[in-house]
Amino acid sequence: MSLPEDIILNILARVPRCHYPTISLVSKHFRSLIASPDIYAIRSLLGCTEHCLYVVLRDRDNNARSLYTLCRKADGKNSRLVLIPCLPALPKRGIFVAVGSKIYVFGVNIDKNDNKMTSTAYSIDCRSHTVQPLPSMPHALMYQTMADVIDDRIYIVGFISDKKIPVVVLVFNTRTQMWEPAMTNLDVPAGSIRRIYGCMVMGNKIYSKKLVYDPKETKWETHDEKLISRKFKHVCVINDVIYYYSSVKNNLKAYDSKKRCWKVVKGLKYLFGEIRGKEAWLKTVRYDGKVVFLIPTVTIIGVARGICCAEVSLERGQGGKIFGKVEWLDNLIAGNFEIIQALDVML
Repeated sequence: MSLPEDIILNILARVPRCHYPTISLVSKHFRSLIASPDIYAIRSLLGCTEHCLYVVLRDRDNNARSLYTLCRKADGKNSRLVLIPCLPALPKRGIFVAVGSKIYVFGVNIDKNDNKMTSTAYSIDCRSHTVQPLPSMPHALMYQTMADVIDDRIYIVGFISDKKIPVVVLVFNTRTQMWEPAMTNLDVPAGSIRRIYGCMVMGNKIYSKKLVYDPKETKWETHDEKLISRKFKHVCVINDVIYYYSSVKNNLKAYDSKKRCWKVVKGLKYLFGEIRGKEAWLKTVRYDGKVVFLIPTVTIIGVARGICCAEVSLERGQGGKIFGKVEWLDNLIAGNFEIIQALDVML
């Protein structure tokens, strides 16, 4: 006598996702259950969700941007990036934000004939890898755009070229799936908001290279001068500690907010030996309380040949020292790719 399907789903939902590829080989029925969005809804209700790494890559050979996910075996060996098929082409001028089990995509298309900008907005449900259109962005922003999440709201900071006040903040509410009615104009120099600097969220505020934005007050403030020189695209905030990868020094630093100083994370000399020479192209992301490094691999003459990944756990020792440990380091994919962005998704 076979078990009812709801009981089977309840059992499978408690199993770590790394075992799903093996379970799907049992039968067509099990394969359909593993692929069902229902199993992820049950995982969420049971509190069995896991962190899953997604990566946006640009293929330098055809300039196409595609979404990949990290696939790890149960034994932790032979990790690889797997292409997510049947998705629309990702925008060339786009930003990507992960909230829960979804990736939100906001992009700008520019007509080559009249230089007119139009916006695109949609979400990717990573439980089923399906796309849901979103309400159009209130304004099409310029290329130098950055975004982050506070309290289920996505704050998008960028430029509107035809406005006297160039810097604006748009807010998308992921609960209502609607744009907030108000658009905040920010009377700050456009040069202080640049995508190459990135941004981070800490204490419900958004930090850019020179300024910090308080959504409650809808205004910019100056922040700690010790943070001003940092490019926040290499920053991860974990348990209210800022971790910053310095491409100049090729090391990982932690910010001591009490002493207002940076400390080098110990124990990672081997990793940074592997990174040397590739500092300008790597990406970092906070992932399950750890820092993940996505590192391009190159030939002797500097031609890209693939991407490898290192997951670093962090531990505080005596005297305030912080130690890093490489949990695993593996080659993920071969090819001539540029790493656009890495995202931590809950499934």
